Amino acid sequence: MKYLLTFLSVLPGWLLFSQSPDNLIPRELLFREKDKFKVTLSMDGENVFYQKKANGSDSTLYYVPVKSPHIEKEQRFKGALVDWTPAYDDGLVAVVRQDTNLHIYSSALNSPSLRKLEVPPFKKVRFLHLSPLFPNKVVVDLEAKAQGQSGVYLLDLINSNMKWLGTMDGFEQLYFDNFFGMVAGLRPNEQEGNTILRKHEGQWIEVFNYPNSPEMFIGGHSKIISVSTDGKTIYATDNTDKDKTTLVSIDVATGNVTEIASDPNADILPYGASIDPEGNPTSVVSLWADAKRIFIDESVRQDFDFLNKELGGAVSFAGASRNDSTWLVRKLSGGPVVYYHYNRPAKKLTELFNDYTHLDGYELATRRAYTVPTRDGVQLPVHVYVPPGMAKPDGSPKAPLPTIIYIHGGPWAGVTHWNSWFHNRNFQLLANRGYIVINMEFRGTTGLGKKITEAGNLQWGEAMHYDIVDVVTWAIRSGISNRKKVGIWGWSYGGYAVNYALGAAPDLFACGVSMYGISDLEAFCKLPFADNETWRTRVGDVNTEAGAALLKQHSPMSYVKDIISPILLTTGSLDERVPQSQSDTFADALQKAGKEVVYFYYPEEVHDYRLPESWVSFWAIAEHFLHKNLGGRRESRGVDIELGNMEIMYGADYIEGID
Repeated sequence: MKYLLTFLSVLPGWLLFSQSPDNLIPRELLFREKDKFKVTLSMDGENVFYQKKANGSDSTLYYVPVKSPHIEKEQRFKGALVDWTPAYDDGLVAVVRQDTNLHIYSSALNSPSLRKLEVPPFKKVRFLHLSPLFPNKVVVDLEAKAQGQSGVYLLDLINSNMKWLGTMDGFEQLYFDNFFGMVAGLRPNEQEGNTILRKHEGQWIEVFNYPNSPEMFIGGHSKIISVSTDGKTIYATDNTDKDKTTLVSIDVATGNVTEIASDPNADILPYGASIDPEGNPTSVVSLWADAKRIFIDESVRQDFDFLNKELGGAVSFAGASRNDSTWLVRKLSGGPVVYYHYNRPAKKLTELFNDYTHLDGYELATRRAYTVPTRDGVQLPVHVYVPPGMAKPDGSPKAPLPTIIYIHGGPWAGVTHWNSWFHNRNFQLLANRGYIVINMEFRGTTGLGKKITEAGNLQWGEAMHYDIVDVVTWAIRSGISNRKKVGIWGWSYGGYAVNYALGAAPDLFACGVSMYGISDLEAFCKLPFADNETWRTRVGDVNTEAGAALLKQHSPMSYVKDIISPILLTTGSLDERVPQSQSDTFADALQKAGKEVVYFYYPEEVHDYRLPESWVSFWAIAEHFLHKNLGGRRESRGVDIELGNMEIMYGADYIEGID
């Protein structure tokens, strides 16, 4: 407490006011389940649907009419709602669990009458395609209980008639024209990558065959985006023989490929595109911290210019009505996602709701995207989160502040961390406690092209580490960060980066928080998970003398003696990716060397903690740890530490003393 008072006494008055305890967000609020899931626009654009429980335990589908956006209505089903999709003519199709059995129902919106469809007993069903030409039919992928009955069917929503269309035949995705003809498909291949195929004159013909690559860590960047309703053109993202993924069109009849959109700085992503009623993309997106929209249809550019002006940027496309006259859009600003209805002809924007109302009434962090040059000229995107009340009009902080730099996992899990609430809730918590949070990219990641990914080959303890150092140096020189109050935090690869950075750059970081991080690369690369060509090429070949030496050189265990700052370690015993022994060994070495270490683990947790109680108890300890070493605010202990089922290896007295 004495240290906190000393820290606060040197801050200007406006900063103290901005940090009023009245705006302290309880940890527990940030880790509750989201209010709304699967937010979807109706076919006619007049209603917006959502669920409130993602685990299929609720029997209700909720919706708000656009004309009365503050009135929530309900469509109840006779059992737990497992899945659903809007249909044409104001309809819905739903999968409902009753006891242990699944059933398909169709209904008109707000109608008390539900039509139970007579289909063979099934284990699972997916809705694949609807057509405005046949509004009472839907293509489904049915996994039947009886042998020989599984397949792809055209299901009539009125009389339950089912027409056999074929099987999935190993495809993950199938795409159809408006006459329910199969046009394109995506399926895994023997190289652990994926393959895009077109169907012409009854034959499946390969268009692209993508091998396994780091981007497959997040499902791959090269995928089908849409198919034109006439079945003549496939639109896909593709990175064959090129650095960055681009948007291409594929002629179904000839297989000819034409590039139609690209971004010089980042990959075009296989999601977030706006699609017109004929199935043609009108815009696509890449990520450079903020989303970058690349336009194919100039009339759509005018709409996004209007939306960005109205919402201050960060606009995301989430869906369109059948005639494309109304859109569902989102504002992605690092906090809860805010949804809007947009009437294109009238240029009318209507706010609907956010998906996390637990934080209503709390002032949240602002964030701003920057581009940071490294020592060798590589350009990297970062997001800087600024605590409430501490941002200038341009989004930069009013004064250098204690800073936490976040390093994401993978390291190939690029793009997934920019707008994910799983990540952003943590950034909001830290910013609420008074810290600048820098969410950064680094070479070796995905989403910025193959050259950036390959620039990380064999560089875990060199160029990839220097990228982190260079971003911190930039933040200090830019007046964003207090140079004596910089902490580093990350999980998975980010945990490794924390472990390594504290030994390799001991004077730069005041403390580190490492979650399920690697400490011994040589031992890790002998595990089945990492004993493969990807890890040997990207990280180091443990089977060669030179490779083993490099892995030892890049291992945090080799630098324990150089660590001078406190470190907090945590992991889960059920982690099948980075075994607990990696944290155990590192913690033992730190303790033996007389370093300041706090280490606790969760016997029932996996890689990337799943239970809210684990996160709440983790932050109850980590907040105090950061407060002690960086001087930010903290919420009192309360009962939060006891919520998590944890075992404490080192630092028990420290944790017990948290008030």
